[in-house]
Order: sequence, then structure tokens, then C-alpha cells
Amino acid sequence: MEGPCLPSYRTLSNLALSDPEDHVRVLTDWVEHASAVTGVPGAQNGWDTAYKWLRLTQGLRVVTFDMSYDDGGMCSAGLDFDAVWTEMMEEWQQHRVRLGYLRAALEGFVRLLYPDAAEPDLAVEAAEHQLQHHADAWPVHAHAVADRLRTHFSDGLPGAGASVAAAVAQATVLHEMTVRGRAAIPEPGSDDDGRVFPTGHAEVCAAKEASTVLLLGMQLLMAAAVKEDRVAVFDDKYLLDGMWIPDSAGGSRWVDEEMPYSEYLAVLHLKPGEPPEL
Repeated sequence: MEGPCLPSYRTLSNLALSDPEDHVRVLTDWVEHASAVTGVPGAQNGWDTAYKWLRLTQGLRVVTFDMSYDDGGMCSAGLDFDAVWTEMMEEWQQHRVRLGYLRAALEGFVRLLYPDAAEPDLAVEAAEHQLQHHADAWPVHAHAVADRLRTHFSDGLPGAGASVAAAVAQATVLHEMTVRGRAAIPEPGSDDDGRVFPTGHAEVCAAKEASTVLLLGMQLLMAAAVKEDRVAVFDDKYLLDGMWIPDSAGGSRWVDEEMPYSEYLAVLHLKPGEPPEL
């Protein structure tokens, strides 16, 4: 589906944010190299369960639909409609399924790291508060993604702003709408000549950005836990192909060596980009 959902942070020449399917792959790798050290009995089992939800999300490649309704008398326009609808549903539902898996992973980490939090967004809010004086630990573009997701909620949510915690609450609402059958299912449109075209671009964009919000929420939880020594990472990340990393002057620098996994957490969701010309 072609659509207008291209926020500026996804189209930058350097420091562009990866799509959810790539983002989750790298975050899964980070979690695989880390371990819970909370001292709570069974903590590692809880960590492994949440990790497996991420691993399952990483394995999601395609959701298959067949929306054809051929009763033997379908006209060509009807067949075109069903074919376009099939493609629409495959993409829309792929993002919705991914969103559900990521919610399961996030809630798993919340139960382990913030057992007193009633909802995941409250845990993320606590992590944001812990990191308010640690700008280097914040995932790049986190506020911009939160603000983008807010544009998909015309009525908004009480107290919703550009915080990641508020965006996590919105992403949860989006998932609940599907679970409870309240999400409107988009259908193809047609022009004056009867040609059928896909719609549902806003729905796909909202689900995509909601998935990214949950991934960024997990990164904030991990960053706060690392600061408190409740999560340990045991080795350094080797940037095999190199990548652009934000620098202190507001620009970016090319890094093609090892960096601590704890520092990598704030930038792992960025596209590597092309290396500088020699």
C-alpha cells in the first residue's frame, strides 16, 4: 500500500528511524545480550518470557488473507475489489498483529521491572522521570514519534502530550479497539471510472507508529533499569557495518567500532546510513 505516512524522522539522510520490523530485530538482539539482576526469584524466567514475545515479533513476516467472495456471478469490478481488499488486509493486519505481540513483550518487562505499576504507561512514565537528567540515555526521536501518534487520535486522551508514556497509553487504546471489535475495518475505494484503489493508509500508519512507540517504551524501561543496575549487559556491541551516531554538537558522527550495549540502547533503532566518503 502506498500512503502518505512518511514522517520526517523516517526520511532523514542520517539518523533516520528504522521501520518496526527492523527496529524489533535490533532490540531483540539487545535483550538477548542482557539479563535481569533484580534479585527477585524467577526474574530470569520472566525476562526470558518477555524476550520470546520480542523474538516472536521479530519472526513475523506476513499475514495472509483471501477476501474473495466468488459466488460464480462476480463481475470484474467485484473481483478487483476483493483483490485490492486482500492486499489491504494483509498489510493492515500485519501491523496490528505486531502491535499485539509488542504489547505482550512490554507488559512482560513491566511486570518484572515495575511490578507495582498498574499499567505499562505508568511504568514508562516512571522511567521517563528517572531519565529526565540523562539526555544521553533517551532514544533518538522518541518525542517526535509520540507526537506523531497523537495526530491519529482526533479526540486525544486526557493529559496526552508528546511524552512516550502518553503515547504508550494511546498505542494500548489502539490495540484494545481491535481486540474489542471497535476498530473500523477499511475497504477499498473507487473512482468515477470504476477503478478500485486501496485506502486505510491512516490506519496502517497509526498501527506502525504505535508499534514503534511500544518499542521505544521498552528502551526507556531498559535504560532506566540499567542506570539502577537492575539490568546488566555483558559485552560491547560491534558495529559490523558502522552507523551514524548523534554527537554532542547536535550533528552526527560515523562509528564503525565497538560501543557499550548500554550506550547502544539509545540509538539501536536508527538506520545505519551510508558511510562517509573517504
